[in-house]
Amino acid sequence: MYDRRLDAVIAAAQTGSFAKTGHRLHISTPAVAKQVNTFEREYGLTLFDRSRSGVQLTKAGREFVEDARMIVRQCEEILRRAQQRGTDGIATVRLGVSILRPGRRILDLWQRDAGKHTDIRLELVSMPDDSEAINDIITHLGENIDLISTAFDTGYWNDTCSTVALDSESLCVAVPRNHTLARRARLTLKDLEGTRIRILKRHRGANDTARDLLEQCPAIDLIDIDRYDLDTFNDCAESGDLLISKPMWAGIHPQLVNVAVDWPEPVIMHYGLLYPLDATPAIRTFISRIAALSGLTGEPRALPHS
Repeated sequence: MYDRRLDAVIAAAQTGSFAKTGHRLHISTPAVAKQVNTFEREYGLTLFDRSRSGVQLTKAGREFVEDARMIVRQCEEILRRAQQRGTDGIATVRLGVSILRPGRRILDLWQRDAGKHTDIRLELVSMPDDSEAINDIITHLGENIDLISTAFDTGYWNDTCSTVALDSESLCVAVPRNHTLARRARLTLKDLEGTRIRILKRHRGANDTARDLLEQCPAIDLIDIDRYDLDTFNDCAESGDLLISKPMWAGIHPQLVNVAVDWPEPVIMHYGLLYPLDATPAIRTFISRIAALSGLTGEPRALPHS
């Protein structure tokens, strides 16, 4: 099997930081540095240029990490096939879960029906919420994680992965519980005047539609954010700022409550599953059953890639 220190090397190449790597791998920064340093010394390699701003792959490091990723994927696939052969024909489907992508709807649906599919075992795999790590996981669906349940815009993932929409939902606003608007059932843009609202920088899709509508109200102060993570929710709870949110995040933070917005035009995202382009039969069977339990008729139709 491959040297486990490769996990630290590959993660450091992706994040450009031993500290971020430690956060991703749930180990300390010194532990990351020790793994990378001892690996380099043991094999006589210089994979990274170090500086106060972080780490950057050397030319040799770039070539090494590219090859190492392939080896890791091959070893994981070998192990996965061996594990499947050792479970008497029971195929494992791995659902990635995190604070912002808890997969509750999928779990509730599968719980109703799991007894009818004893040939499939659903395994929950913990994953981080930082955007770099999530993007990497989605790019490599089918390796460590097979499925992610999340909200997404049509065509956003293009040829990166397949998607199946189980529902559609309108963007809402997360409001601190001590804010007067938190007691409202629905809000209009007029209600939002005089507030500060955090919203993703321009990207594409429903978020940009919401931004266009909010920018038409000069009395609303829009604050750009780069990503969603737990720190963003904590900051809003402490500062009193509102946050453009998704229904799937209801109850994510105890001090914030989601409130629906009567948008002048639809601001809709899909909710569903992301899965590999070359999904296994077990994954496709799982998706078909979840789609049927969600009320979709016939075979689930993947959204077209743009």
